[in-house]
Amino acid sequence: MKTQITFKKAPLAIALLATLSFPVWAEDDHGHDHDAAPSKSESHTQENHDDHDAHDNHGDNASRHDHQDEHGEPEESGVTLTPEQQAMLNLQVITLQPQQNATQTLTVPAEITSNQYRTWVVPVRIDSQVQARSASLGQHMKKGEPIATLFSPAMAELQSELQVAADAWRRVNNLGRRTVGNQRYLDAQSQYQSLRARAKGYGLDDAAIRAIESGKSEKGIYTLTAPDDGLVLEDAFQQGQWLTAGSELVTLVDESELWAEAALPPSPGLHIPTGTTARVLIGDTVVEGEVIQSGHRLNPVTRTLSVRVAVPNAGHLLHPGMFADVALSLSAPENALTVPEEALTRGSDGGWQLFVEEASGYYQPMEIELSGQLGGQRIVTGIEPGKRVVTRGAFFLASEMAKSGFDIHNH
Repeated sequence: MKTQITFKKAPLAIALLATLSFPVWAEDDHGHDHDAAPSKSESHTQENHDDHDAHDNHGDNASRHDHQDEHGEPEESGVTLTPEQQAMLNLQVITLQPQQNATQTLTVPAEITSNQYRTWVVPVRIDSQVQARSASLGQHMKKGEPIATLFSPAMAELQSELQVAADAWRRVNNLGRRTVGNQRYLDAQSQYQSLRARAKGYGLDDAAIRAIESGKSEKGIYTLTAPDDGLVLEDAFQQGQWLTAGSELVTLVDESELWAEAALPPSPGLHIPTGTTARVLIGDTVVEGEVIQSGHRLNPVTRTLSVRVAVPNAGHLLHPGMFADVALSLSAPENALTVPEEALTRGSDGGWQLFVEEASGYYQPMEIELSGQLGGQRIVTGIEPGKRVVTRGAFFLASEMAKSGFDIHNH
């Protein structure tokens, strides 16, 4: 060893001189050293390489041991917190208990529509010409208010006949059946009642009929009036226009009560009984309503079930055509388990999960399913009663799980 260290420190000129002076020894010694040195170097290198492989193999085995159970399956990961960390997060844990006789809320999309039971289409009953209009689109009308004034030759004929029949009936009725005879009495009565019924069929109200009978109406001219309170929703007529019998003059809608047509997804066993309370939500506006009809056949286009909710419309806040959400209050499943919204987080695969307290300070995620809403809480399935789940602080635990998933060694 000492000779080698000295040799390594000798100047290059001395080494060259020694080589030239003893060629045979130098060659033999050189050849011996050349053969031996590589062998020793190779042995040392191989030894180091084997040690390195052994170290790597040991490291791999330790990694697998850390992240696999005795059956070779990956262990489920969790989060461990110290008491100080729990206090800092203000971590809260609840015990899942089944709910008895509870109700759940089902929220579905809906559209506000006119109440078809309080909607009137006002047509012309005989061929007529519009003389003047008194109603305009969007106007709120009271019962008996004029809609339009029209002229019709058929109305002029009716007015003349009704005036004559009314006079004849008054005379006969005043004289009495015994005086004029039974047949004449019945004929006058029948003629008068028939013409009066025809006038009603033409759309005249009692006031207009009385004016005809007293001779105070202008021949051929008559006025159609609103059959009830309502909003003019449609009016497709113009002054001077000739309208055939049956043509729609206006459509009136009583907006004091509207409908919300809700669309429910098809679900076996789902039944919405009549009288179920419902809340109609349009932005920040909330109106209480009640289910009045529940469909039994799916819409062939949307594949949804229609539920009709009657909605009071005080102050005319709502209008047909608006989109809304309807929150239906339904009986919850027996022994339903509920958690607050803050307890729910998303797992790595996007599914819903809860963090279960397996031991003091140790929390493990568990995948669950949502099956409805109960008041301000969500109904969960796939977990047993009695489990202790994290409510406040669940988001932090999910964040820690997500961060550990990006660590290459999952430490």
